Amino acid sequence: MIESLLLGLLQGLAEFLPISSSGHLVLGKSLLGMKDVGMFFDVMLHAGTLLSIFVFFRKKLLQIIVGIFKKEKESCQYAFYVILASIPTAIIGIGFKDALESLFTNPRAVSIALLFTGTLLFLTRFAKQTDKEEFASMTWWKALVIGVVQGIACIPGISRSGSTISAMLFLKVNRKFAGEFSFLMSIPAVGGAALLDFKHWLECQGADALMQSCQDAGAFNIALLAGMVVAFASGLFALRWLITFVQKGKFHHFAWYVWVAGILGLLFIHP
Repeated sequence: MIESLLLGLLQGLAEFLPISSSGHLVLGKSLLGMKDVGMFFDVMLHAGTLLSIFVFFRKKLLQIIVGIFKKEKESCQYAFYVILASIPTAIIGIGFKDALESLFTNPRAVSIALLFTGTLLFLTRFAKQTDKEEFASMTWWKALVIGVVQGIACIPGISRSGSTISAMLFLKVNRKFAGEFSFLMSIPAVGGAALLDFKHWLECQGADALMQSCQDAGAFNIALLAGMVVAFASGLFALRWLITFVQKGKFHHFAWYVWVAGILGLLFIHP
């Protein structure tokens, strides 16, 4: 139960804060001496964090969906930007899947990537804020660039939210819109990646393994539910906290923590 709660907390916080969730989950499991909790558990944790995005941005999502049916220009453009940003992300994530996965066993590379993320976050303090309103500050080519950045963030140690929000601030996208768009564009990316990983696992293990995972999950369904709820709750907290930091121009403060994590990784973790 305790392990489930800790993993749920780590998933919820690290998924949205600009500190690289992949590196922190691997580190957390290693430090706590946890064995692999299984595909079903991982999928449920991701479901918890995705649900927190839907809840946190429920009004905006509903506005976009209703606007699309009403053929409102801004809502249709918003959806178009999300789709446009998802294209380069998918190309990079799928095209370089094997190379990216190999980096998960290279702690030195992950530590260097964390240092890069910290530097990126720190430099946002020098980004000039635009005078344009939220949606007016976004263009189709900026959406493409941000999609490429999100694809590069598949590298463990490079924060997805950190890199995409930083890129938007450098491109003079409105701060409020940058925080919002970064997480709405993550829905197809994170959800799609989880589905592809599950599909790959199922193809390798077969239907019998899936049934066994479900049976194993049923044996500790309380712990499973607890982990999902904690991931959801901590995800909501992380979203609210991060959006506030971005809007107040304090996004660069996260750099110090990420730098420390990267340096400690280089000093104490060996391949």
